[in-house]
Formats: sequence, structure tokens, C-alpha cells
Amino acid sequence: MTNRIHALAADDDFQSPQRPSNGLRHDGYLRDLTSSRNRTLTTPPPRRLPPISNVDMVYESAVMRSLVESIALVAQSNAAVLILGESGTGKERVARAIQAGGPRAGETFLAVNTSAIPEQLLESELFGHVRGAFTGATQARRGLLMEAHGGTLLLDEIGDMPLALQPKLLRVLQFGETRPVGSDRIGQVDVRIIAATHRDLNALVKEGRFREDLHYRLNVIPLVVPPLRDRQDDIIPLVELFLQEARKRTIASPVESIDKEALSVLVRAPWPGNVRELENTIERLVVLGREAVVTVKDLTFLAAHEHSETWLRFEGVPLTLKQMNQRYLDWVLARTDGNKPRAAKILNIDLSTLYRWERAER
Repeated sequence: MTNRIHALAADDDFQSPQRPSNGLRHDGYLRDLTSSRNRTLTTPPPRRLPPISNVDMVYESAVMRSLVESIALVAQSNAAVLILGESGTGKERVARAIQAGGPRAGETFLAVNTSAIPEQLLESELFGHVRGAFTGATQARRGLLMEAHGGTLLLDEIGDMPLALQPKLLRVLQFGETRPVGSDRIGQVDVRIIAATHRDLNALVKEGRFREDLHYRLNVIPLVVPPLRDRQDDIIPLVELFLQEARKRTIASPVESIDKEALSVLVRAPWPGNVRELENTIERLVVLGREAVVTVKDLTFLAAHEHSETWLRFEGVPLTLKQMNQRYLDWVLARTDGNKPRAAKILNIDLSTLYRWERAER
């Protein structure tokens, strides 16, 4: 039996199940197979990262460096981008960096907050309208999509876009089609759409408040902008930038610098409003400053703000009504920067009653 097998294997006319059907000899097939197994696969060289120096953002933290590297890569394409992050984190700055670092640099960049425009006007704002399309439309308008032709349009707070308008935006993303309100003519537009939101779009899709297909179209490349509390290494560089910019806007201000202790307070602050709150804080210090150097005593309002956000939080035994009353009074005073007449007006009490409550607290 063994000899029979060897004889069959040695016979060139033996048709092995693995032999190719093109008539090649068995020994040639084995040589080709061996050659293919030993062949070295060639791979393209690794992609070179575009220079991140082109991205105009201030940062030192590792998390922001990773984001900036992603921005540099994303900027080279025309893919849709969805920028995610809390309010005040700088989502529009990211969108502008994408525009500036890519082939559309120098072209038009427009931004619109979809939650700030009434639903009946947003369609006209984006797609334009013809004359007489609705009451008050005395002349035609191109719309932001056409005005941004060749450039970039940022749709901020996209999660608040009315459900009825979402199919029209989907047509823009899919086919570059745009149709003004009141018109039966479809135009073509070349515009890069970047969307931004602080909302959870997946949750909105499940609730039926956001189209799933539109979400897929927008979410080709998601970029997450971290909150300021997760990038403390960036706070001092940002403070230096905002201080410089604020001094240019308020030339008469004597403020020139911020001492180390005050910088330490700024770094440790929670910043629920993120970068926007930090920028506004530095602006306030420059406008109201009376000395050349900002010190800790100039930052007492930060502690008041932190307390104002936590007046209702307590642990252990619940507060008494009197304790709640006093804590709420402290909260209102903190929110009004200690302005007692204004606090009394908010509380709807006489100023004398406010003073009496303060004495009772002591």
C-alpha cells in the first residue's frame, strides 16, 4: 500500500486535489507556492505627520498635543468632522485650526450657532431664499452654505438643529445639493461641513430627536476637546496669552503680571466654564485691576463662585430650614459680589431684613 502511494506521488500525471486547474506541472506549482510563501511583503512608508506648528493653539499638556496631532492630519482631508466637548472648551478654535491647516486655508470660514436662531429662520439662514418666499423676504439671499462655497461652515450646537431641517443638511453632505427656500432649483455647493456639540448625539438619536443617518454622516471623524480641568498644564500658558490680549484691549490698565500664588490659585480652580471662563476671568482682572501685579486677594471671587455652585450640597444629616435659608443667602450674596441692595431685590425682601438675617447667622 505504501509503495502504491509513493508511486502515485511520483507520477507526474497524478491529479492532486491541490493542483491548480491551469495545467501547470505539480513540481512547478510547488515552486510557485514556495516562492510566494518566501516573498517579502512590501508596505508603504509610514505617513509623515504634518507640522503641528501650523495649528494656532496654546498647549503644553499631553492630551492637547494628541488632539493637535489629530487636527493636523484631519486638516489635510475634506472629511466631515464632529467636534465634541463641554461648553467653553474651544470647539470653534479647533474648527478654525482645521480650516487653517488644510487646502481650504485662506478661503471663507463661517460659523453659525444652530440653537441661537429660531427654527423658522434657520432654514433661510443656511440655505437662503428667493424673493417673496415668505413674508418679509423682499430680496433674495444666498444663505451661509453658498457664502461659504470653497471654504468651511461650522454648525455649532448641531444637536439642537430642528429635526425637520436635518434631511436637507443630509443632502448637502451626501451630494452637495442645496435648495433655497421658495425655489424649485437645486444648486451645487463645495463646502466642508464641521459640526460641534456639547450634547450626546447617541442619546438624541435614541430619543428620536436626531436622525441616525445624519449622525453617521457627521461623525466620520470625531474629535473630543478635553475640559480645562483635564489639562491643567495648559492653564498658565493660556493665562499668559489672555493677559497679553486683555492688556491690548485695555491699554489704560496698570496690570502687567500675575504673581506665583495667584497663578497657583488659577491652576487649582475648577473652571466649570472651561477656557471661556478662564479668559473672562483674566479680562476682569485686567479691567478692574488697580495694581501692576495681580495677587491672591484679587481672586476672592473665584472662591465665592465655587461656593455659589455648591450651596445646596450636603452630606449626612439634612439641613434645617434655618440653615438652608442662611446658605441660600450666602449663595445670592456671592452671586451678586456682595451687593446687598441687589441681593435683597433678588430675594424680594427689605434691606433691613437681609441685615437681620446676617446678624442671626453670626
